Amino acid sequence: MAPSAHSPKVAGQATRHPALAMLRGALIAALVVGVNAAAVSTVAAGLPGLWGALLGFLMVVIFSGAGLLALHLSRRTSPTMQLAVAMASYTGRIAIFGGLLAVALSSDGLARHVNLTVLGICALVVVMGWMAGEIWAWSRLRIPIYDLDGEVTA
Repeated sequence: MAPSAHSPKVAGQATRHPALAMLRGALIAALVVGVNAAAVSTVAAGLPGLWGALLGFLMVVIFSGAGLLALHLSRRTSPTMQLAVAMASYTGRIAIFGGLLAVALSSDGLARHVNLTVLGICALVVVMGWMAGEIWAWSRLRIPIYDLDGEVTA
């Protein structure tokens, strides 16, 4: 079947922005898991459970999405620079997450309005959903293993 004029995908065409495709797959999976986790948490722990679930979902999406966006922004650099960007973004995100966790655990006001146990459980569940969506999207990327633009010499 020949591609139609309005079809942007052509058979054999490489994925243009792999990090964005992975981000899209991960966001969809995280949203599905996060909405279900929020519903279960609301039934189980009331309004503080809902706030905990939403805060856990938001933390995962922001921190995990920042890493994929950093990789997308560095897509035209050398592989060495991409590795440096990935490591720096991961180190920075872990440091920020550790600081926010320390503030959250020492805050009495947060503990009054947010169920911290639900926050932790929902964050773990959403991370698992995020990773599953990211792996699913990655497995469907079309990344050539050779240079399509290079001239063949025999």
